[in-house]
Amino acid sequence: MDLYKDLIRKRIKEKFKTIENFSKHTNIPRTTINFILKNGVSVSNYGMVKKILKELDIHAFNEHPIVMDDELLDFIKIYNSLDNLGKHAVMSVAQTEYRRLHPDFLEEAIIAAYGGMTSAAPLTDEEKTIMDLIDRIKKDDNDK
Repeated sequence: MDLYKDLIRKRIKEKFKTIENFSKHTNIPRTTINFILKNGVSVSNYGMVKKILKELDIHAFNEHPIVMDDELLDFIKIYNSLDNLGKHAVMSVAQTEYRRLHPDFLEEAIIAAYGGMTSAAPLTDEEKTIMDLIDRIKKDDNDK
């Protein structure tokens, strides 16, 4: 929930410069906003938090805050125009970066190729043959 606190603080600075300006704009007491920024959204009134998030264009999905700004909307437009191969490439990079930032995030290892495989999926005979060829080529290169 600290993500919300930090994001609320950041968005107030971006859009309103000060808590005072935000308070005046929304008619939310400054003490209420300070309480939320100090103690977090989990101990605050749901309706008030919802009002603040809406005013700051922060949308909550699966307990992760998302800021719907022009940059994100442009990215979504570009992503939606990609074919399946392009979408897979973008998702592979995004997942790799997410794992870099969240090393405690445990998920199946992904082979970064179109239609990626996980270790939970058994290899087909054709895939086993390809993997054997790759191993032989690597072995031959190492023997040289």
